[in-house]
Amino acid sequence: MMLRCGQTTSLKSVASKPVVSLDEIAAGMEWIVKSGIQNEAGEHAGGFNGWYDMDKRTYPFVYSEITGYGITTLLFLNSLRNDRIFIQRAEAAAGWIIGKAMHECGGARARAYNTEPDHMYSFESNMLLIFDNGMILPGLVGLYNTTKNEKYLEAAVRIGKFLLSMQKPDGFFYASYDANNDKKIDSQDKWSSQSGSYHAKLAIGLIDLYNATKDETFRQSAIKICNSALAAQENGRFITQQDENSTHMHPHCYSAEGLLYAGMALGKNDFVQSAAKAVEWALENQLPDGGIPCKFVDGKFITHERSDTLAQVLRLALYLKNAGLLEHNGIDRLRNRLLQFQKAAGDHGGGFFYGKELDGTRRNHINSWCSMFAIQALAYYSHFKNRSKIGLNLFI
Repeated sequence: MMLRCGQTTSLKSVASKPVVSLDEIAAGMEWIVKSGIQNEAGEHAGGFNGWYDMDKRTYPFVYSEITGYGITTLLFLNSLRNDRIFIQRAEAAAGWIIGKAMHECGGARARAYNTEPDHMYSFESNMLLIFDNGMILPGLVGLYNTTKNEKYLEAAVRIGKFLLSMQKPDGFFYASYDANNDKKIDSQDKWSSQSGSYHAKLAIGLIDLYNATKDETFRQSAIKICNSALAAQENGRFITQQDENSTHMHPHCYSAEGLLYAGMALGKNDFVQSAAKAVEWALENQLPDGGIPCKFVDGKFITHERSDTLAQVLRLALYLKNAGLLEHNGIDRLRNRLLQFQKAAGDHGGGFFYGKELDGTRRNHINSWCSMFAIQALAYYSHFKNRSKIGLNLFI
């Protein structure tokens, strides 16, 4: 599979319009703006909650990473159905990031808890997660591109410079920063607490910021992390937990997402080929029900499923297949399996259930980022079935 001449232009072509009247997409859009997953009032107005706990009927915490995704999601929804409410909500989300989450070091803190705070991730701990900041970045740049309000670009530049300060000489990023003790941190506790190929997804925001500022340091940072991510790939899969040589499908997809975006934006075929191999590996191991297993470890798969991962693989596969860069079938079965996670009606209808943890525990949560990824995946699917071009602009 080779990158075709001129294909990099599709990065900006998200929006030949899909059929957005499809019930599943429309229900998801309504859930985003009407369910309460984004706070409309109070101290944390504008911020997005991580999920809604159906059993406890609570939102445990407001989440900076997901508020970043939320901004991009709202801009993406506006590209599907031009409605001022999406821009208003995106500006409210950015206002929460800038006014509540940002730390004086330039990055954003992780979570504002409503119940039972986890000290490590709470605002009070001043522990900043590098990946989270990378997901906020494209939201702020996208909002600047839409509104031309300089305050969003100024905040994006602050976060971009913070990210540059967290990048190692080898191209990888530290996982977190303890602002109280001025300490950069990596650990082997889990995939998200260590440096890894999943940080390639930071390339999305860094490239967007480069395009907005023409500051070459952001572009070079994106290239460095993507080159480093290539070395973490073995036979299609990215090693996401170094001490056990395992692959968690969720960060595996993050790796592919960043490489695909960077490859298409910068015309780097090796990045695109790496992403395509990652998606092929995932689809080659598709489950009989159409889903995707959550982890590969010790030579075998843990076959529990999460809706975020299903949506991630589906988005990547649809883009690559639409571009003529993927031959594997299974997309229809994957889409049908994803829809089984969508709550059909009633309280929080239209949102998507999270699924199961690695140990098989089912979470009765309507999850924010799972729903955001899924809505975009379904919109891509509509593009694909309508034989419309799929682009990567406003990729969540």
